[in-house]
Amino acid sequence: MIDDRISALPDEVICHIISFLPTEDVFTTNVLSKRWRPLGGLLLHNLDFDDRRWSRELYPRFINLVYQTIYARSVHKPIKRFRLRCDGNSIYEPLESDVVTWLTAAAERGMEHLDVHISYRHNFTCVFSFKNIAVLKLKVIRITAMPNSSVDLPLLKTLHLNGVYFSQHWFLLEIFNGCPILEDFEAKNIFVRHSTNEYDTEFKSLTKLVKANISNLSVFNVPLEAFSNVEFLRLEEFYGCVPVFANLTHLEVICRRNVNWCSLYDVLEKCPKLQNLVLNMPQLVTSVSCLLWYPNIFPKCLSSQFKECTIENYRGQQHELQFVHQLMLNSTSLHRITICSPPFMIPQEMLEMQKELSFFPISSATCELRLKFVRVAENCF
Repeated sequence: MIDDRISALPDEVICHIISFLPTEDVFTTNVLSKRWRPLGGLLLHNLDFDDRRWSRELYPRFINLVYQTIYARSVHKPIKRFRLRCDGNSIYEPLESDVVTWLTAAAERGMEHLDVHISYRHNFTCVFSFKNIAVLKLKVIRITAMPNSSVDLPLLKTLHLNGVYFSQHWFLLEIFNGCPILEDFEAKNIFVRHSTNEYDTEFKSLTKLVKANISNLSVFNVPLEAFSNVEFLRLEEFYGCVPVFANLTHLEVICRRNVNWCSLYDVLEKCPKLQNLVLNMPQLVTSVSCLLWYPNIFPKCLSSQFKECTIENYRGQQHELQFVHQLMLNSTSLHRITICSPPFMIPQEMLEMQKELSFFPISSATCELRLKFVRVAENCF
C-alpha cells in the first residue's frame, strides 16, 4: 500500500500547494489525501470559481459549491481573495441575487481582493461599499446605479476596470471620491451612455495615485488633474487642461489616428522628471495634414535626465525621423532607443530604416540603438 505522504506535510505547506488550484479542483482532488478536504474548505484563503468548465447538467452543482465554500467559512477563517468568472459561455449563469449574496458574504469574511468577470446582464452596486477591499478588478459588468449611501472604499489601493458599462458619466467620479488612498488605476474599453445630467459634487483629487493606465476617460469629464501625481501614465489622448505631472517618470502614449507633435511636446514640457517614453504610432499610415512637425520645439525633460525611448509601429516616415533625429541629437543622458516595426513589414524595409538611422549623430556616449522586427501577435517588449 502506498503511503499517504501528503498527509504528513504541515498544514501551511498543503494550503500553499492547493492555493494554486481553482477552488472547484481543490474539492475534486480530495482522493489525494484524507486531510485535503478540511484544509481546502477551511484554511484556503484564496477562492477561485470559474463556470466555463461546468456543463448544463452540472451547473446547479457549481452554484451550490460556491455557496457551501463561502458559508463554511467563519469570520475567524477569513477569505483574502475572491475571484469569480461567469462570462456567459455557459448555457446557465447565476442569478444576480446569487452573485450579490456571494460577494456580500465574502466581504463579511474579510475579503481584501475581489476579481469579478461576469456578463453585462448583472449590476453589482454592492461592491462599492466593501470597506475591507484593497484590490478591486471588474470586467464586463454594468453599473447602472450607485449605492444609496456614498461610495466608501477607504482601503482600496488598486482599481482595474475592463469592459465596464456606466449608465451615467459621473458614476466614475463618484467612485474616485470614495477611494482616498487609490494608488493603481486602470480603465480599458469603458462605455458610457450619453447623459446630460451634471455632477454637482466636488471632485477630490487622487493625491495617492502612483500608476494610471487609462483610455477614453474624456467622456466621463474626469479632469487630467486627477492623475497629476502619478509616476506611471499610459493613455490614448490628452484632453482639457493638461496639468504639470511633477512626479511622472514613465509615459506611454497611444496614437490611434494621428500624431499631433505640437500637443505632445506641450505635454512633455509639463513632465520635468520624465525618464522613459513609449510612443505607439498609428497602425494605419496617417495623412500628412495630421503629422505637422515643429522642429524648433524640444522639451527640456528629454535633454538631461531622460533615459529611454521606445517607438512602436515605426515606419520611417518623415515626422518619425525628425523626432528620432532630435532625440539623438539633444538627449545627453539617453541610454537606449528601441525602434519596433509594425506587423507585416518586410525585413528589407527594416534594414533600410536601420541604415538611415545609423547616420544620425548621437550626443550620448552610452546610447544604444535597437531595432526590433515585430511579428503579428507580438509586442515590442
